[in-house]
Amino acid sequence: MDAETISFYPRPPEQLRDRFARQLTYLRISVTDRCNMRCDYCRPAPDAYRAESHAQILRYEEIERIVRVAAGLGVTKLRLTGGEPLVRRDLPRLVEQLANIPGITDLSMTTNATLLEKYAHDLAVAGLQRINISIDSLNPLRFRKLTGGELAPVLAGIQAAKAAGLSPIKLNTVLMRGINDDEVADLIDFASDSGATIRFIELMPMKQGMDWQQHYIAIDDILKRDDLLQRVELSPMPTGNSAARYLPLKSGRGKVGVIMPMSERFCEGCNRLRLTADGGLRACLPADHQLNLRDLIRDGGSDEAIRATFLRAAMLKPEIGLYEFDTEREKRSMIHIGG
Repeated sequence: MDAETISFYPRPPEQLRDRFARQLTYLRISVTDRCNMRCDYCRPAPDAYRAESHAQILRYEEIERIVRVAAGLGVTKLRLTGGEPLVRRDLPRLVEQLANIPGITDLSMTTNATLLEKYAHDLAVAGLQRINISIDSLNPLRFRKLTGGELAPVLAGIQAAKAAGLSPIKLNTVLMRGINDDEVADLIDFASDSGATIRFIELMPMKQGMDWQQHYIAIDDILKRDDLLQRVELSPMPTGNSAARYLPLKSGRGKVGVIMPMSERFCEGCNRLRLTADGGLRACLPADHQLNLRDLIRDGGSDEAIRATFLRAAMLKPEIGLYEFDTEREKRSMIHIGG
């Protein structure tokens, strides 16, 4: 085989790996740090919350360019987050841009679903495949107290996602002791009846000024409850690199996911990087260190410079992320990072 023939074949993309041999194939992209809800565990108090100006937020074309470079490094999976992604104008346009990037095979979104009834069809047509929906209570009064929003649009959004073929639908519930931990059984039944998968998430210290320990409850404590044991088999299903551990329902109508960032770390299999709405490339959710892609791009940085920033971010990824929130480290709250 001569040199001319050999050069016909494209060189395989360099794999994006960290210092601990984890291959990073998943990029979570926050498209905005604004939200139409005010969930207590996510958003700081009004006097401490300052959204970035529109000029500081990445433009769609900048996000697309970053993803094209990431795809060349082996990133195949994207999730759009916020804030609330659907408050960003013309989001289906970005979805279409990203869905058409070679190498991207999995495109999903996390939303509070309040605007999903309006946009679910357009998102599916644009190329969105799957959706995660945050729902922390099925009690309308409690839901309003927790989020500042109304439950009815969320329920309508779930049905719209189902009708649009955004599947599987995963419902995310952050468990809080004394606040919503009495709804575990109801949420399981609701998800099963809706053809969705419920995932229970341990509360994390990801907001400035929050007394998270007061309301923290370990998933293992939930798994001991009779109402859950009546519904769930405790033999976990295979999960791959998922942060969730899945348990089948005894009814055979679905499964329950549990995500335990505090009590059972899943860092060993972490394959994620995060892009904040203002262009920060972040290697680890709780590690308060990020590289600035926005300024790099707007200062005329090349694709090769973006690529080098991804490789550098991979090397900065810690072996284990520490969930601590204190004034010395001045960590960003979840709404500024992206859920």
